[in-house]
Amino acid sequence: MSKLSTSGGKPGRTRQDAGLEPLSETLQLGTRAYRALASGIVGGRIDPGTQLRPDTIAEQLEISTTPVREALHRLEGDGLLVKLPYQGWFVREFTEQEVRELYAMRAAMECFGIRLACGRITDEELTWLHEHQAVGAAALRDNDMDAYRLYNRDLHAAIIRAARNSYLSSVMAQLALQSQMLMAKTIRLAGRPSRAIEEHQELIDLIAKRQDGPAERLMERHILSALEDIVRFAIREQMKKPDDPAGFGTKTLRR
Repeated sequence: MSKLSTSGGKPGRTRQDAGLEPLSETLQLGTRAYRALASGIVGGRIDPGTQLRPDTIAEQLEISTTPVREALHRLEGDGLLVKLPYQGWFVREFTEQEVRELYAMRAAMECFGIRLACGRITDEELTWLHEHQAVGAAALRDNDMDAYRLYNRDLHAAIIRAARNSYLSSVMAQLALQSQMLMAKTIRLAGRPSRAIEEHQELIDLIAKRQDGPAERLMERHILSALEDIVRFAIREQMKKPDDPAGFGTKTLRR
């Protein structure tokens, strides 16, 4: 099945060495490797379609291949990597259908989460949400899209935590990782971050007023608007490379 990618990555490339952050000295090696790789993938520094070779990664991170393989298996379980027989691990590329299914699931879960949060959130959590808006505004002012991505991740995660449902939190952890991966390029679309920050403030205000119905409806529009931005971005990039079957050719949008 052809893939919907927001970066034009091609299987067989090994650019992961350009996208890894330094390892912390205080974590177990497998966890350290996992976090370094996840940060590169979710942050958009390691493109979809890139092959991740355990020996290359181990050499760069100055560790053995055993914890690297542990990290790769974990990332595969998160849905960020795929393992091809006799070839190895590749950063996942999504079809349009997969993207739409992911965001439909995310919309359903986050609507459920915000409905619960309206009845369960504490005053301290509300204060944090209001104060966290300044983080997004600062990231936007500084044109720091990495900081904006983390702001967006943490705000949505805080709403889910306020729902106080452990099963919901578990499901959302994986959905959020895959969503962040897709969002890595599209957050640079003109107007998208500022519009999202405004919608976040509206969501916070509705939670504070305990208006679960309006909050659910706005959350659904918020999530599905992000979905359409991803699809439009991919279509636009595909049109730039119509003859590239592994990148953005129009065939990659076939459902």
